[in-house]
Amino acid sequence: MFLGYFIVSKILNRKNKTNDELDDIYSKGYLPGQTMSEEEFEAAKLIFKAKKQGYFIKHWRGNHSLSKSFWVNNVALNVLLAIFVAYWTFAGPRTEDPVFLARVILTFSVAGYVLIYPWQFVGLWRSANRYTIEKTRTFWPRVVKLLIILGVLGSLVELTLERQSYVDLYHHSFQLTKEHNYDVTLEGNTIFLDGDLDYGISEDVEKIILDNPNVDSIVLDSDGGLLYEGSELSVLILTNSLNTYTNKGCHSACTIAFISGNRRYISKGARLGFHQYSYYRKQSTIEKLASFDLQQDDANLFRKRGVSQEFIDM
Repeated sequence: MFLGYFIVSKILNRKNKTNDELDDIYSKGYLPGQTMSEEEFEAAKLIFKAKKQGYFIKHWRGNHSLSKSFWVNNVALNVLLAIFVAYWTFAGPRTEDPVFLARVILTFSVAGYVLIYPWQFVGLWRSANRYTIEKTRTFWPRVVKLLIILGVLGSLVELTLERQSYVDLYHHSFQLTKEHNYDVTLEGNTIFLDGDLDYGISEDVEKIILDNPNVDSIVLDSDGGLLYEGSELSVLILTNSLNTYTNKGCHSACTIAFISGNRRYISKGARLGFHQYSYYRKQSTIEKLASFDLQQDDANLFRKRGVSQEFIDM
């Protein structure tokens, strides 16, 4: 950690030219209203230019106060970002298109590590340097710099621990749309769905319903798939009062669609496969809460569709 502190100090303490010139200008104490020499005129131009800096540039160059740089541009901004990510992680799996959701979270993650965090840390470090020069005090600047080093190390640790999460986000963003392991066909007034509930299957079913308003039933033969697609199929079945059937079996996310049927039929030998919600990798606390919330929503749906409480509690 001390080696990291030394390296970062050497890099960030290389102040830009404008800041060096401004420090020299302020130290000379030029007064307004006096006849200015050429050197004083150039100094005044630099001061005016510094005052015209935009908010983000001003932070980047360390020209905000140390308190604003720390509490507003770092603490408050990070709290807002955490709330944003928590909302999308919690509410997104049910309400949002999984590809759109993954792209939003991945975009903000990349922006955070590539743009936002460097902007925060570099500006805060420079602000701490300015505080030391102007106030001739070193305690709080050193505390802030230590927190910056710990923040950088924490970010690196998080990237390592959450590597699989980012792999998942990339897959959902760019690979999910390529998976198409299902068939959706229409025979008479019945839709036949066979295969995984991959991305886009609910849109295919919706298109058939819109093109064929006399559709009254759907056969669901699936081992499951995306929870989002199961929920979208459920909405389509409920709003169009479709009867649901299964000839081979309906498992996992498929059961959310099946239970939504106006009337429900199971062929001899077919099975319904219900289970507690789970995920193939270790989940964060927020993800666990989101999974629990989604499971409770579906339990309410099952209850409203006439499923016994004893079965729901299994």
